[in-house]
Amino acid sequence: MKKFLVFTILLLSNSTVSWACGYSPFGEDIRFCLYHPSYFNYSQFQSFDYNANLWSYNYSPDTEYESNVTDWYNYTHKKVAIESINEFLNNLKFTDINKDSSNEFIQYLYKIRDVSAIQYLTIAKKCEDLNNRVFEDPWERKDGTINRSSEKIVAELQEMLLKEKNPEFKRKYAFQFIRIAYYAGNLNLVKSYFDNYFDNYFDNSNKDYLYYWSLYFYCFTDPVDKELKIAENFSNSKEKAYATYYYFHDEFDFNKAFAKAKTDTEKAQVYAYISVQKIDKNLEYLKEIYNYKSNYDLLDFLLLREINKLEDWIYTPYYTNYLPSTEFSNYWDRDDKVTTETLRLRSENDRLYAKEVLDFVETVNLAKVKNKALWLSAKIQLQFMTKDYDNCFSSITVFENQFKNEKVSEEVAKIKALCLTARQENGKAVILPEIEATIFKYQDDNRFIFALGRELEFRGNLVDGIALISFLEIRGRRQYYYEFGGVDNSVEWCGNRIKDSGNLPYFYTYFDYLDFVYSAKDLQTVVNQISNSSKSPFYETIYGSLVRDKDNLIDLLGTKYLRENNLNASSKTFKLLNDDYWSGFYNGWERGSYDDYYAFYKNPFYSFKYTNEFIDHKDKF
Repeated sequence: MKKFLVFTILLLSNSTVSWACGYSPFGEDIRFCLYHPSYFNYSQFQSFDYNANLWSYNYSPDTEYESNVTDWYNYTHKKVAIESINEFLNNLKFTDINKDSSNEFIQYLYKIRDVSAIQYLTIAKKCEDLNNRVFEDPWERKDGTINRSSEKIVAELQEMLLKEKNPEFKRKYAFQFIRIAYYAGNLNLVKSYFDNYFDNYFDNSNKDYLYYWSLYFYCFTDPVDKELKIAENFSNSKEKAYATYYYFHDEFDFNKAFAKAKTDTEKAQVYAYISVQKIDKNLEYLKEIYNYKSNYDLLDFLLLREINKLEDWIYTPYYTNYLPSTEFSNYWDRDDKVTTETLRLRSENDRLYAKEVLDFVETVNLAKVKNKALWLSAKIQLQFMTKDYDNCFSSITVFENQFKNEKVSEEVAKIKALCLTARQENGKAVILPEIEATIFKYQDDNRFIFALGRELEFRGNLVDGIALISFLEIRGRRQYYYEFGGVDNSVEWCGNRIKDSGNLPYFYTYFDYLDFVYSAKDLQTVVNQISNSSKSPFYETIYGSLVRDKDNLIDLLGTKYLRENNLNASSKTFKLLNDDYWSGFYNGWERGSYDDYYAFYKNPFYSFKYTNEFIDHKDKF
């Protein structure tokens, strides 16, 4: 076969791509997820989305504008483009504050002669530079001492704070002073200014972003109620949530915090804080949070996170035969006890936990939760996970009637297609006409298409299942592998949960999968189906890769019959291929689909690179 010829050529003549032969995916490359956090607006907690890289917290900046940008946008009565405000606050310096500024925000303040705002922004920018110099001390003194050149700025800030009459600007100045005091290592000043300008000024009804930004620094002063302040700040500050968890979670004492909690909100916040990085089962904490504060965005987020855990625990082994992504085990280092059967059993055991979560979700009063669409869509996910297909389909109907315009409707449509496929009888499963439009609409969701293909395969429809898996390769992933020395990591799967995969442990092309897993008889059904010309436009598209590779598959089929010692069937199969196929692919110099990775520049019996021709070309080899 040509695949083995090219493999030998690659091994002998081009070592630069030989690394690909040892590649085995792990972590996020194999994690199965259909219920994406992006369907919901939890940017505040996106650092805590469930993922395989849990030790690194997966922090990425929020794409929305920060609270102070929005605050100034409202201050200008939305007469200035928010992009200009964001540009000034995050990119410009205090030297850019002048009447000739090109920034629209600064132009506006000068136009209306807002002296107070201009004065504050000037000193704030100076403080910003000061904080950076203290934090990034080139002499690495690490004592945080404000040097003499900075004392003038600090004195100016203190003077402006005392003179300011506007309470809003007064608190802005106070925050700047708290931040400077923190970076200077003066925690006593942090505590004093927080007590005077924030803690005694706010109640639970009017705490704003400046309060929580200041509270973050206050938590470093070890106040008596530190644990409660940490949990409160994490829950309420989108800009400081990640830092609040990062710096305080190791020392956070749940029992101490819960003992100090007096209100239901405080108790819910304590439970939420210890839940956001919990990588094992968290159902009992979800129940506690619901009992204390049902209308809580962190409760909704944590339910979403629990579904993502279950997807990894159930779908990753079930569809790809890999261990769940957070275990960081691949084929090469997993022990002999991790077999197809143990993985399947593990997946089924985790479906039992999914049933426990489903039972809880079904007891929840949707009128009390904050995001009803999330809870109902979560119920749909859990019903599919537990193979409760009939009730899943009924829940989907209810969702479609109530939440047509929700972004998560995309996911519900995919689960509907999977549910309709999975509830078919074994041996009679097909691609139903009612899901064809869904397949086309979400064809770029590789895991969804792959899951559909596997559901069909598991129910005895190998041909349509392989067609969908090959559909993922419509742009020629196999060609990409050989021509560019890389792999398309969209979907990989390990071995098979039905049959043995021989000595190839993992797959990222359907062709290798058919080669190493299935018999000649199985492959014959695939080849016969490709030859069936009475297909609809939908099937012509889905079968596009198989039709393109028909000759290769016939070649593989003949080879499989040869391996099974069925010489008559092998000879008959090989005769289906014309001479052009044999001459085009079974040589080391005639250019075909593998192009530059052929061994020879030209026919080695006649032509030599950098050498004048001296032999007449008479025979074709």
